[in-house]
Amino acid sequence: MNYLSPFEYNGIVTGMRFVGREKEVAKLQKLISSHKNALLYGPPKIGKRSIVHNALKGMDLEAEGIVVCKLDLFNIRHLDKLLRKIAREVSKVLLTPEEEARVYVTCLKNIPMNPTTKDSLTEKQVKALLRYPQSIARQKKKHLILYFQQFQDILLFDKPMKVLGMLENAFAESKDVSLIITGDKRNAMYSIFEEMHFFRNIVTEIPIKFINRKVFAEFIIKCFNHGGKEASMKDALLIYDTLEGDPWYAQHLAEICYLLTEKTLTADIVHRGVNHLMNMYDYELHNTIYGLSNHQLQLIRAILDGERRFSKTEVLEKYGLNSSANVNRLKEALTKKEVVTFVSKNTIDFNDSLLKLWFKNYFFIDQY
Repeated sequence: MNYLSPFEYNGIVTGMRFVGREKEVAKLQKLISSHKNALLYGPPKIGKRSIVHNALKGMDLEAEGIVVCKLDLFNIRHLDKLLRKIAREVSKVLLTPEEEARVYVTCLKNIPMNPTTKDSLTEKQVKALLRYPQSIARQKKKHLILYFQQFQDILLFDKPMKVLGMLENAFAESKDVSLIITGDKRNAMYSIFEEMHFFRNIVTEIPIKFINRKVFAEFIIKCFNHGGKEASMKDALLIYDTLEGDPWYAQHLAEICYLLTEKTLTADIVHRGVNHLMNMYDYELHNTIYGLSNHQLQLIRAILDGERRFSKTEVLEKYGLNSSANVNRLKEALTKKEVVTFVSKNTIDFNDSLLKLWFKNYFFIDQY
């Protein structure tokens, strides 16, 4: 948080700045207390980690015998590395160094934890590592929470479906271990849990929607007032609507507007704030464009124009999309690149609200 600003967005949000997520927090707490598995996913920066943090913070973990083990998979690309990381992190949160040394010999049968490239796990060792979290949690009489972040990165493994199947089978049988699974790649997570159907019968999804429009606007007004400045409901809603309710960008824009405001927020200040925001993310926005083909950009333009029947002859000709088969390839490419999500036949979401705004206000400016 900027020390001159009452807004907080660049990290986990807590306290008075954590608003509009009461239902998600309550549902997650209920699942945790019931020893059930939870799934949270959506676009980056929508608030998944803040929800998990505040849910855990609001519980008496010690009284419930709960121990949380965080596992970020962003730099994991192999099953062996994943299983060894889980074992190491579980040991850290459940065992003393002396206990860990004994368990290493008994439960883990001296499996190398810091191997060379030649030390691939045997099938027997893989099974031992998969059983390890449940075995140690039961020994310690604890409810172990494995909190996975960037879970979708398992799709980058060799034979990802085999890995997902192994994990599903192992955790389905674990009575003393529960999962909190999160991921920032909306389409990749959807592919795992909805298209491939992994974990379908053992996880409960907690849908994460954007914060209520009025609640967020009132929060912006409160923050301005806290700093001795004023913001009307109309201008607070303008901040919210400009970024379509995205909590990260809306708070960032609100902070910029707060710093630009001497006494009273105006629509002109909001517009200036938007230009500042886009300048700050200029490199990331341009970098995204460089990864898109001309045909992919044309499909994006068609989406922004409100077109949904992309295979109609006039649409194909207007946007130079060539053919229905090509449209399907373009949709698949944009999905894999996490640019958009094809929610339904008539509903298409941009996974980055600032990117959408930038397309309309800058990249395709000649068309609008």
